[in-house]
Amino acid sequence: MNILWTVNLIPRDVAAALGVKSDVLGGWVEAMAARLKRIEGVRLAVACKSDTGLDFSVEVDGVRYCAIPYRKGTDESSLLAHCRTLLERLRPDIVHIEGTEFPHAKAMLRAAQEKAIPAVASMQGILNGQYGYQCGLLPLDDMLLSFDPVAVFAALSLHFRKTRWYAPRMKPERELIESVSYVMGRTTWDRAHTYALNPNAKYYSCPRVLRPPFYAAQWDPSAMERHSLYVGNSYYALKGFHFLVKALPQLIREYPDIRVYVAGHPPFGDKRALVKKGYGAYLKQLIDRTGVAEHIVFTGTLTAEQVAERLSRVNAYVLTSVVENSPNTLGEAMLVGAPCISSYAGGAPDMAKDGEEALFYRSDDPALLAWCVKRIFDDDALAARLSGNARQRALVTHDADNNARTLYGVYQDILQS
Repeated sequence: MNILWTVNLIPRDVAAALGVKSDVLGGWVEAMAARLKRIEGVRLAVACKSDTGLDFSVEVDGVRYCAIPYRKGTDESSLLAHCRTLLERLRPDIVHIEGTEFPHAKAMLRAAQEKAIPAVASMQGILNGQYGYQCGLLPLDDMLLSFDPVAVFAALSLHFRKTRWYAPRMKPERELIESVSYVMGRTTWDRAHTYALNPNAKYYSCPRVLRPPFYAAQWDPSAMERHSLYVGNSYYALKGFHFLVKALPQLIREYPDIRVYVAGHPPFGDKRALVKKGYGAYLKQLIDRTGVAEHIVFTGTLTAEQVAERLSRVNAYVLTSVVENSPNTLGEAMLVGAPCISSYAGGAPDMAKDGEEALFYRSDDPALLAWCVKRIFDDDALAARLSGNARQRALVTHDADNNARTLYGVYQDILQS
């Protein structure tokens, strides 16, 4: 079976082979590819979105990787022509489109349909389902009427980014989902949103294979940094980190040594475009106003090994997002066995059972979030129970060989139908 994936990034191993900067995201691409290619009779190729315009065709560890170059002014007709060329060269039996929000995904689907090649589209985050959450549930009206220059700037930039940058990207995604015959997801949330757009598409479920370091690491309470938390992302308002910042003063009163480790660089003080700085400005003002800066540590860019090591010795992991599909960071934390706290965001409740495998809270309720943290900080037996149950479930959900076989079974079913 010849399989062609279309993905939104250049995987790390491929970037290393090409001598270009790698992306810290998308480790599941390499992880699943490594398992899928072991199945007898499978030949896998991957078409990678190349933002720099770099064109390439290279084989890495038995998988052929080809570019879909984006240059300034690249239009849909150019992308379609490139996708047609790739299909003629690679001659896949089936096309698997990972992610739906970029124009090349729609172009690849159209090219496959022209050649009568069956195609399945995997749901990552569904933009049409996330639109209402782009501003992180912040009270933009109150911010605009506050006459606080930072709040007004943040509200205007968040609203501008949502309506002028984010909204136009929803149309190609909507058109793709409406026209595809097969969709693949992992949660009730993505099932509901794909059904809303295309009730006639056949839906398949297949969990992710995560990066290898998270299967090997394991939470160690004897090495735990007491009263420490780990958060996977604070860069965008929809990740909801501001609600944890609002919960911190309450927690600091009882745990003055609390530390929150946040993956990545702070979303303020960087060189991003002006329209992208609004949330960072708001977050910095909030951190300063609440006096919690000394309790927050931005870790900078971390490798998978470093994230796994950090998760193995924190007191708890927190998913603060106001919307998600199936957050890989939650799956990684569960695999390691870090005691998990999660917002009721999108498909997250499908990944863990409240009170047994994680503690859940409403994303915009800082007091309830603080209470969940307190429960874990004060009860080592609860932390240990959450840890063991979460790891046991995640080892099943993210079983690499089983998920590769499930994916291969999806391909077989589509080809037979």
